Amino acid sequence: MKLIYAINDPEFFLSHRASLADNAIKSGYQVFLLSDFTHLDTSLWVDKGIQPIQVEVNRSSKSILSNLRLILSLIKIYKKYQPNIIHQITLKFYLFGTLSTFFFNNKIKIVNAVTGLGYLYTKDRISLTKMVINPLLRLIIKKKDTHFIFQNEVDLELFKKMGLLENHTLIKGSGVDHNGYQLIPEPENKKITILFTGRILKDKGVLDLIQAVKRLSPEIKKQVVLKLYGKIDPENPAHINEELLKSQLIEGLIEWKGFSKEIKTAIAESHIYCLPSYREGLPKSTIEAMAIGRPVVTTNAPGCDDTVIEEYNGFKVPPGNIEMLAKKLGLLIYNKQLRIKMGKNSRKLFEKEFTLDKVVNQNFELYEKVLKS
Repeated sequence: MKLIYAINDPEFFLSHRASLADNAIKSGYQVFLLSDFTHLDTSLWVDKGIQPIQVEVNRSSKSILSNLRLILSLIKIYKKYQPNIIHQITLKFYLFGTLSTFFFNNKIKIVNAVTGLGYLYTKDRISLTKMVINPLLRLIIKKKDTHFIFQNEVDLELFKKMGLLENHTLIKGSGVDHNGYQLIPEPENKKITILFTGRILKDKGVLDLIQAVKRLSPEIKKQVVLKLYGKIDPENPAHINEELLKSQLIEGLIEWKGFSKEIKTAIAESHIYCLPSYREGLPKSTIEAMAIGRPVVTTNAPGCDDTVIEEYNGFKVPPGNIEMLAKKLGLLIYNKQLRIKMGKNSRKLFEKEFTLDKVVNQNFELYEKVLKS
């Protein structure tokens, strides 16, 4: 059985979907990763038993010619490899990848993972690109032997409004290994550390979080430090350039640590996790913080909303509400016992809803279902 995973960013696949590939290989699948490996050492994937397939992907391109070239490339690749299942991740792949399979008479089973609808569908943005994409989404929704995975109910309801009637499954996120992430007591640092991890984007609420920390009272600010971990993503229209970000930093209060492979350590050394995002699929970064036992302050935006039960393992605020964000952070900064209680509840919620084993099992139950259909 041949299984192709298709995704824009092969490194994202390693961090968020590698366990699916591992399980597939153990189950006897021949596993391929279709992505753009330009300037990357493919031995990282080969060593895991994954066969890389190169395709050029311009993630931010809106060019009709560029996207047509991608469709033609995918037609050639899928014709050559003749996979049993294609599991497509991210909008560009499940949109153009599914369009490319219209030429194969439904011989290939398609699984499209809607991991969040990104920039275009945040803040109800109106754009010409969105006006083109929506009819294409309605078209691929109607294709037989195409199944959709959603990470939250909001994205699912949006697709239902476009005509999706069946062939959909709700799987909450990409999962976190409950054995690899243990409950760790908060550190006994003199300063309370508020942690953000993720790409440095306006739509992740990074600037809102910075302003919220700046609005804390002088007395509280002496007790805290905000640490931002993540890389600038210039291909994303909502990116924050390095000059602007650095202009917002304050030594000892607001620090940018850049990209790090030691996020687990950063979480363990923090007291409060905060992701004030405007829209997510279901954020793995928040689940990692919950697994280690940190209280979470986030928003009631799609995806984020699913990670917090209000006043149980954290707080939710409306996206962009800086004043309320500062207030909720203040509550946790002042109250150590509340932080500890909510942190333990985060771990309980994680174990119930978001473990890697649960997510992997749900994916492979779906594979079995679509292969039998």
